Amino acid sequence: MTHYRKDTPQWLNEAIFYQIMPDRFARETAGSQNADRELMKWDARPGSSGRGGTEFYGGNLQGICAQLDHIAALGVNAILLTPINRAPSYHRYDAVDFCALDPLLGDWKDLERLVSEAHKRGLKLVFDIALNHVSVEHPWFQKALKDPKSKERSWFKFDKKGNYQCWWGYHTLPELQLNNPELQQMLFLGKSNVLAFWLDKGFDGIRLDCANDLTHETCDQIVESIRPRYPQAAIIGELCTYSVPWLRVLDATQSYFFTDSLKALKSGSITTRQCLANMQIAYSAGAHRQFQMLSSHDIPRIHSEWGRATAFLRAARRLQFTLPGIPMLYYGEELAMRGRSDPENRATPEWNKLDQAETAADIEELRKLTELRRKSPELTRGTWQPIFTDGHPDLFAFFCASPEDPHNLTLVTWNNSRAKKQPTLTVPWGWLFSELQLEEVFTGRRITTVAGMVTPTLEPNECAVWQVKDDSKRNYSFFKKRSR
Repeated sequence: MTHYRKDTPQWLNEAIFYQIMPDRFARETAGSQNADRELMKWDARPGSSGRGGTEFYGGNLQGICAQLDHIAALGVNAILLTPINRAPSYHRYDAVDFCALDPLLGDWKDLERLVSEAHKRGLKLVFDIALNHVSVEHPWFQKALKDPKSKERSWFKFDKKGNYQCWWGYHTLPELQLNNPELQQMLFLGKSNVLAFWLDKGFDGIRLDCANDLTHETCDQIVESIRPRYPQAAIIGELCTYSVPWLRVLDATQSYFFTDSLKALKSGSITTRQCLANMQIAYSAGAHRQFQMLSSHDIPRIHSEWGRATAFLRAARRLQFTLPGIPMLYYGEELAMRGRSDPENRATPEWNKLDQAETAADIEELRKLTELRRKSPELTRGTWQPIFTDGHPDLFAFFCASPEDPHNLTLVTWNNSRAKKQPTLTVPWGWLFSELQLEEVFTGRRITTVAGMVTPTLEPNECAVWQVKDDSKRNYSFFKKRSR
């Protein structure tokens, strides 16, 4: 049995994230400090300049501040910022100074205001950092490159010919040797370490980029160092793998297991039954602190992949918010932004679309889902169990329930087929009494239970979300609360 961290900040259980790439999100002219960088026109197509990682749009912290009301109105309660440290690229995963705010984003007062205004709206802020590697322009690497006898030389891995180890073979990203004691002190173990520097600025958590490159042991060291000083700081690791074992050391993981399982199902390379089995593998052992996302800065936007398959996209979104993990929206998803691989998936939003009717339905669905998650404790702290559907191979069904308050139950039934279905499902929950009613969240229609079984009518491709309604009997409640 896998044992997960017991000291994880509780706010993570209720978290709904909104990911922002600051250079591309929003730009306020007053806050842009050009810093000798040529800026793209805000509506220019990403990649059109041919400048690659130095294609700056000039999004800044003041721009993010200006959109905080919009973000909060979606119902999210946490923001993940991709790196804001000084770097030669717009994405800033190639630091030249871990403890400097990139001047194109603004100054320290701008950051202080962002932290303050976000917290006023109940929004947590998490910063992203790449400790595994630095820019080839970083002073540490330049010293190591020029002087083989320098202490910095031991912070990188060179062979006898002078070649150095770099991330995924990119020569611009030399990897740090994180087993070096001096580096460990500077980055995450010492009193004045890099992670502590940013947490002292008011951030509520850390996302460790490429956590699998840091190693399991190093992630454990980081959490053990940070937790006593910052007990409410969440430490999240990005992992390009099945991430459950990493929850033994990290507070949460950002992987693509949920995303790629649904993509495999959509492509036909796995069945609906196998997709449900994948979720069982991921969540049944209680590993509920895994991010669930449909888009990010590293993968194509979901509206580019499934924009024409509206029913499948709607179902995927409902699963994203009802399965046990941590939902994350990528900026612009509420605007149905499109964009395939990098750099297309990093375009700037067309904020004027917020007032258009075609966007309103997507935003309303998102708000309903964030509200559903916020008001349903079983979705964030309850038990999760898949439902036996062998008679219906295209049916994906599960329920979440709260042992402390057994009337808190959410049943999800997804008919991933082109035919209308009326299956009888056994829901193994001891408080699903006969003649109790469940109401579908989005349509208001109801079904009645019979000895723990339900028979919903499901339209083709419909993903229905059902919750208990204890009002079918006059002057009577199925659920009694008695003191002992």
